[in-house]
Amino acid sequence: MQHTEQRPLRRAWLAALFCFVVAGATGSLLRFGMLGGFPAGLQLLNVRHAHSHLMYFGWVTPALMALIAARLPAPPSRGLPRLLAAIIAASLAAYVSFLLTGYRPVNIGGSSLPTSTILAGLNVLLWYGFVAIYRRMARGLPRYPWLRLWDAALGFLVLSSLGAWGLALSNVLGLEDPIWSLALTHLFLDIFADGWFVLALLGLAYAALPEAATGRAARWGETLLVAGLPLTFLLSLPAGSVPGAVRWLVGGAALLVGAGLLANVWALLPAAWEKGRLWLVPLAFLSLKAVAELVMSVPAGAAWAGSMALRIPYLHWLLLGFVTLGVIAAAEQRWGRRAVSARPWMVGAVILLELSLMPLTLLWPPSWGTAWALQIAAWASLGPVLVAIVMLVAQSRPQNREAETTALVEV
Repeated sequence: MQHTEQRPLRRAWLAALFCFVVAGATGSLLRFGMLGGFPAGLQLLNVRHAHSHLMYFGWVTPALMALIAARLPAPPSRGLPRLLAAIIAASLAAYVSFLLTGYRPVNIGGSSLPTSTILAGLNVLLWYGFVAIYRRMARGLPRYPWLRLWDAALGFLVLSSLGAWGLALSNVLGLEDPIWSLALTHLFLDIFADGWFVLALLGLAYAALPEAATGRAARWGETLLVAGLPLTFLLSLPAGSVPGAVRWLVGGAALLVGAGLLANVWALLPAAWEKGRLWLVPLAFLSLKAVAELVMSVPAGAAWAGSMALRIPYLHWLLLGFVTLGVIAAAEQRWGRRAVSARPWMVGAVILLELSLMPLTLLWPPSWGTAWALQIAAWASLGPVLVAIVMLVAQSRPQNREAETTALVEV
């Protein structure tokens, strides 16, 4: 693409990075609030929902969409920059609603409206718009491995949205079955993260390292992931709510996913080592995610992981260690070092945050003490936020804007 076509995508990336700052700061508020209380009447659950929704809707999703469009040979449609702006605006509106009211209906003009649910639904509709634009941009292109992964990723994005619509419908109809609500929640969140995020990011990795896509490991990795992912959300349900035969089927799906992730890591590592090593740390965290999938594929392993309180570290291995660092690596490979000027500091801040979570699990020996663990985790959560602010400030400097134009001309 010419630099004039890349610039709106680059601006969308920076807007998404701003959302990361807001979402990360909200995560820090969550941790400090657990220590000393929340200001202005904010509630823990609402703060947590606002943090997670903005990370999903405002940071990773538009950043991935901009990076995918930037890798396609066809110029983006005129509507794509406006669509990305609308996605980010809708995600920020949903963030405010979740932060202030959570899922509680709000009285507007005499009517009680679930504003957070409505705004989340608006986000979903906008994602469908990107799916349509992507189909037009990718039509007729050879189905390279990264294109197949993006095709699958957007398929899982649509599949995950069925869980969101199901939750909204159950709230409207007053259905209160907790198991169905939990299943729909994890259909949305787990398929969204494991399907859309992981496959889209793997596609960006292969697009940047195309020599890694030619071996058997990459082909097997893609096949195993697509085959196993549709059922893995059921792993998050209580063991007693899933029939034994179904649980073993789900365990088999998790086994496929874990093996598929490791196959992709194996395929990408040699090329990642030779070309700048940007992907080494994200791939290390993806390996942890893969091992966790293999452990949870066995009922005893899933029970052990639950008893050790590993869910929060597991989510951060995936969403911060692999996804966030992977998105930043993809941005540097597409738009140059100045797009993510403080990337090495971000890697260090993320590793420090990940380490700070381990004392919160039962893997940490009690004899080493845990009274300080929440304080350490709270302060460590500020690191990625501060580094992202540095990245944004660096983009505002005139010399960096001139360098940006030069880098985009070379794309």
